[in-house]
Amino acid sequence: MSSVTSISLQPSDYLLQSTTVRQLANRAAKFVGRQREIAPTTVSDLSFIYPDDVVASSQPLGWQNLRALEMRQTISEWTTPALENHCIIIQLGSSIDVTARIGDESFQQTLEPGAITIVPAGLSMDWRIYDTAQNDTLHLYIDPQFLRTTAESIDVDYRQISIAPQFGIRDEHIHHIGLSLLHELKDANVVGRLHADSLAKVLAMQLVRRYSYFKDLRTSRGGMAPRKLRKAIEFINNNLDEEQAVGLAAVAHAVQMSYSHFARAFKQSMGVSPNVYMTEQRIARAKKLLSDTDLRIADIALRTGFASQSHFTSTFRKLVWTTPKAFRDTR
Repeated sequence: MSSVTSISLQPSDYLLQSTTVRQLANRAAKFVGRQREIAPTTVSDLSFIYPDDVVASSQPLGWQNLRALEMRQTISEWTTPALENHCIIIQLGSSIDVTARIGDESFQQTLEPGAITIVPAGLSMDWRIYDTAQNDTLHLYIDPQFLRTTAESIDVDYRQISIAPQFGIRDEHIHHIGLSLLHELKDANVVGRLHADSLAKVLAMQLVRRYSYFKDLRTSRGGMAPRKLRKAIEFINNNLDEEQAVGLAAVAHAVQMSYSHFARAFKQSMGVSPNVYMTEQRIARAKKLLSDTDLRIADIALRTGFASQSHFTSTFRKLVWTTPKAFRDTR
């Protein structure tokens, strides 16, 4: 639609306009062959550096808490200065071999369709793609202040939000949110804006729950102490690795809390109940076994704590939107 493809590069409401204007005024960019070198400033998103690579943007759609960019790049190397916002990149196109640097961390991996990269606010990026063919990605940007507000809404008090860099991970929840937002980019209407704003909060909650540094986590109004929360999570993961079913009573006992107090405090801290968290961990382990081993699906169901293959299959379908067999066939 014309409202999507005709993109204005004025900052949206959730960005600090004065900061962005100053950054753009100070930014110096030059090309060397097909590589663009960027002076060390900060920007809110890639549209300010590579405007010609933007296929669609949420900017003219009035989204309040998140900016989405569909990008199509053909350059083999690209660099960004430190980003003001947390950035999630979802691979849309074909598989590509990438060497990347996010902040001080280096990565080298083949990114398959659906692979997800998370770049925390304040970190720069350097990418080198070994195949210079067209590369399609979806970029989602979240303001750190919105992330803090979201954390507080689930009774998690962050003195300082610390998101861990991730490269080429699989997260079906984030992937599903991303595809939904990509669909909304194609349909500029009020309902789409409201849907996008609600998805932004779900996405922020996923970042807080899954990709935050626990050392910076503080809880309020009945949440677990960080030490006990880490111990509970370690107990769950260790038991899953040992192919044992994890009971809530056993986890509560391990952290020396009553069953009811543990269940309530865990949800206050993590945003989900212990049962939901453990189910998600079982499915994550099952996906790894499906991808990395030739074990029968029935054996994987038992090794991940499910009572039967049918229970495993129904739970897997609910969370991953496909069956274990279909998931394995796509690896």
